[in-house]
Amino acid sequence: IDRTGKPVWYRPDFSHHRSHLTDGEAALVPGWRRGRPIKTELVPGRRGLRIRMSCPQWSHDLVNVIDPAGRLLRDTSVFHAILQSPYASLLLRADPCDPTHVNSVHRLGADAAGAGLEPGDLVVSIRNLHAFALLDRETHRLKRMVRGGFMRQHSVLHFEGSRFLLLDNLGGRTADGALGVSRLLMVDAANGQETTIFPNHRTPDHLREMYMNQRGGLAVSPDRRRALVTYTREGKAVEVRIADGAVLVVFHSLHDVSHTEWFPEERATRALRQRFSEVRYGGDT
Repeated sequence: IDRTGKPVWYRPDFSHHRSHLTDGEAALVPGWRRGRPIKTELVPGRRGLRIRMSCPQWSHDLVNVIDPAGRLLRDTSVFHAILQSPYASLLLRADPCDPTHVNSVHRLGADAAGAGLEPGDLVVSIRNLHAFALLDRETHRLKRMVRGGFMRQHSVLHFEGSRFLLLDNLGGRTADGALGVSRLLMVDAANGQETTIFPNHRTPDHLREMYMNQRGGLAVSPDRRRALVTYTREGKAVEVRIADGAVLVVFHSLHDVSHTEWFPEERATRALRQRFSEVRYGGDT
């Protein structure tokens, strides 16, 4: 869609989740394709062990590369990229019907460095393996799989060097130590260091224990000083300062429904909180 709202191209290709528009080169879009039934088990073969999975409606996720005219340049199966890598054993505990569940794909920035990373490599968030993968820009071969204390993450974004920001849906903890708080997390792929940006001990109480089992979104400002974290289940978006996690803005997705007939006795004062997937920065904001 161009700046005036006019559609430029349209593709009915089962794309889903976060798309990412590169600098005029291509769009990176998570896709979906049904595959043949397979079963999750190690099977002895003539040339060693093989992984086999089964599900009556098995599907696998793709990374689609689409040119500015809407033409598909390339599609890469994330499942097969893992299967052909040293990380294939992670598939043994995968959901046989939805083994990867890709929910975002982005390119690494020009300052990517360390841990074997190169500018232009792809970072793919794989929710159902609680991991993100780094794919070679040219070959789409899986170079690294990064796992840690995060669970069911969304929106893995390259920050700088070997560091990544992500929305960790379930890996944070409540004040009494229980798992389940969604947090903004910084992960260094070079040394595995993890830093919780938000929430932290300075966060107001009413924002400390928000969570989402799934969904949510993350955007980083062009100056890389701020981040927008969307809490879909809570119907809120929070802008924080990356340096210290300070809360800058809180947006509540509240909508007046007093003009409807849904609540005839209370319609003069009723409002609803709407769940929404992501808030992003526009232009040079």
